Amino acid sequence: MSGQRGRINIVSEQRGMYLATDTKVCGFYNPIRDAMRRAVNSTEPELELKKAVMNANRTGQPRAFEEIADGFLPWLASFKATGVPVEPATYRAGELTLKVRPHLGLRKKDGTTYAVLVHTKEVPLTREAANVGLRILQHTIADTLPGATPMVLDARRGKAYQMPARTNLGKLDVLIAAEAMGYVTHWKLSGLFESVRAV
Repeated sequence: MSGQRGRINIVSEQRGMYLATDTKVCGFYNPIRDAMRRAVNSTEPELELKKAVMNANRTGQPRAFEEIADGFLPWLASFKATGVPVEPATYRAGELTLKVRPHLGLRKKDGTTYAVLVHTKEVPLTREAANVGLRILQHTIADTLPGATPMVLDARRGKAYQMPARTNLGKLDVLIAAEAMGYVTHWKLSGLFESVRAV
């Protein structure tokens, strides 16, 4: 959902991670996501995120983690929910199989639960991209957190998205299938191009 240049960058970056022998190349945001999971059940959520910021040791991590904390903590305080476990699931779109595991499971006092994917990137999340994540969560919710409401959270901006009631889900499924096909094709052709270039 990020346009031509965005897809080129994403596929190149993910192929690099997939083919890398050094596992440190991935997981840039994992420490702050782990801190967010701890924060939702902590009496001092600020402390959990502060620890992640203080322990950040990769280029760009301290600033990124601070921005995430600045957006996430006020949102969490206003949302007033505690954490619940979520389970992994898989979702197939054509030849592409996605591992789906919400970053957060949340429960409000009235018992309502939410399965939350967290967007941590510097580029703001668009409504269109959020809808794709929400739809994939809808398809897998019976496995990840049965009965929950799907949510996508742009953590840096503290902005949560839920599926609008008037969304044409059939058209959204077609869009997801098309994006998945484009991604797979791009991945395959990138590999072919790399092998030709190496000869």
